[in-house]
Amino acid sequence: MKPGLCWILLPLALGACGGSSVENAADDPANAAVARGPMLGSVDLSAPLQLHPVAGKGWTLDLAPGRILYRPASGAAVPFYPVSPQVKGGQAVFPTQTPEGAPVTITLRPERCGDGAPLAAEIQIGGQRLQGCGQPQTIEQVHRDMYNEALALPYDAGNADNGSD
Repeated sequence: MKPGLCWILLPLALGACGGSSVENAADDPANAAVARGPMLGSVDLSAPLQLHPVAGKGWTLDLAPGRILYRPASGAAVPFYPVSPQVKGGQAVFPTQTPEGAPVTITLRPERCGDGAPLAAEIQIGGQRLQGCGQPQTIEQVHRDMYNEALALPYDAGNADNGSD
């Protein structure tokens, strides 16, 4: 082989050694497909959901991995013990409880509801029964809600840890 030809082919040979980014894209963990959780119809139950009344405003209930938060129409938000759904018989059931230990059962069915939400919901909190609809939330909405919750907490400057002991 002629020496001048080696210099021309060298960059091509070196590029082939490392592979192109297109060839290794599947090996990149950032490009790995996120595993879906249990499905109810077309809804991924491992993604954040929000439940709301069939018509009008009032209560809401946020369902997300590690978090179930009930916001009644009046009063403070109530966290329920986070549980994974039990999917069987064409519905998902979240058997949980209030902080005081009252039983809570959240049942979701894959039915069009209210304003076109993909899930029908029934929530039993002790003796109270709520009917509603459920739909997926975007992660941006979850972040916005958590940010607003943090801003709503009162700041007590007298109990703030200023690092001086």
